[in-house]
Amino acid sequence: MNKLEQQEQKYLSYSVKEADENKRTIRDRIPQKTYDALEKAFEKGFKFIFDKGGGIVEKTGSIEKARTKGEALNESMERMVHPDTIKAIDKLASSKVVSSRFAGTADGTVLGIFGMGMPDIPIFLSLLLKSCYEIGAAYGFDYRDEREKKYTLSILKTAFSRDEEKVTASQECDDLAGTMERFEEFDREVTDEDIKEIASVLATDMLVAKFLQGFTFFGVVGGAFNYSMMSKINKAAKLKYKKRFLYRHMLRVSE
Repeated sequence: MNKLEQQEQKYLSYSVKEADENKRTIRDRIPQKTYDALEKAFEKGFKFIFDKGGGIVEKTGSIEKARTKGEALNESMERMVHPDTIKAIDKLASSKVVSSRFAGTADGTVLGIFGMGMPDIPIFLSLLLKSCYEIGAAYGFDYRDEREKKYTLSILKTAFSRDEEKVTASQECDDLAGTMERFEEFDREVTDEDIKEIASVLATDMLVAKFLQGFTFFGVVGGAFNYSMMSKINKAAKLKYKKRFLYRHMLRVSE
């Protein structure tokens, strides 16, 4: 846990101000009415994918494989806490990181070459969620559990917030994890405001890139952008799920 928290501090201190400045410059050149319409459509699309997209994601079969392996490893961990078991779970989660980055990059590159930016958004949102679900499954957490939805949103907020907002989002994610592991009952309802908040955090990055991706000349940015976004969700999900996993077993062995 100490080692993981050191990695987390390094992760939170990382800054991408220059890249953010470039995005803001491009954002300022998109007509406000166009951007507002895109943002509203994005929010609706994200809500639909988040509420209804689980069935589509589940059909890929890879989550079920991660869940089966993750459950077996967690059962082993419950019998005896052992470093090799933790390493095996980390390896399983890392394999999902690699496959999700490849899928996201391929999706953005192919559609980008043909100048298809906005149609890529629902596909890419599904890939983002799928990656988060698979990493969670590796550490023994099942996204099909209704109360896990709130935690998924918390990870998304941590992944795509910036600067001090990222630090705050990270602490809120840890607080939620602690509450979920200590108490069976808590405020688990995902509200429209929760969805709107996360959609707003995601929208700025995605809409600027996908707007550019819609022009064939700029379309090749799709693969690079998708890789960057996948890296953000993978890093946050792996840190937060592992931290929660360790906390769960620390609670168990201290009882």
